[in-house]
Amino acid sequence: MITTMSYLLYLVITIYGWIVLLRVLVSWFAPSPRSPFMLLLRRLTEPALRLARRLFPVTLGGLDFSPVVLLVFLYFLGNFVLLGGRALGEGASLMALLPVFVFCLVELVKSLTVLLLILMAARAVLSLVKPDPYNPLALIVYGSTEPLLAPFRNWFPRGPWGLDLRAVLFIVFLLLFYALILQNLQLMTVVWARRYGLGAGY
Repeated sequence: MITTMSYLLYLVITIYGWIVLLRVLVSWFAPSPRSPFMLLLRRLTEPALRLARRLFPVTLGGLDFSPVVLLVFLYFLGNFVLLGGRALGEGASLMALLPVFVFCLVELVKSLTVLLLILMAARAVLSLVKPDPYNPLALIVYGSTEPLLAPFRNWFPRGPWGLDLRAVLFIVFLLLFYALILQNLQLMTVVWARRYGLGAGY
């Protein structure tokens, strides 16, 4: 019963996450704010986005990152609800939710690390091809990576053909962080969870 309820709640959270993502994607095409579809999307997502802006007023490169904050939270919450419900459904104690929480947190950091790897790789490629700086995708890449790379602006010269060596070195750092730290942390949480009677499906 608990497993079924947690799975249904996970589906609701996942569907809502897709609705938020849909609003973000549609907004790139400058739709009419008075269209019934946009009014519906705004009515469904604006309360949660407003709360995300108030709690985490994240703006990078002039871009509003409240949808990203909300999607990250929904991703974490969905995983925790699904795995936590499965653990309780298998008869584990409430204390087993603690390693589940840590596991989901590490999983979230892993996903964010992969996303940042993609953005840094895109940043490195853009430094070679020199796109229009007002291109929407270029604005997203530059806006999300520049705050991380700006402190090292004068540390490294430009590489061959204008390659941004800061992005390349950041990629190396993220790969090492993922392989040496995050993977081991996740393995440790799995071992920790076994002590509370969680099954092999965890």
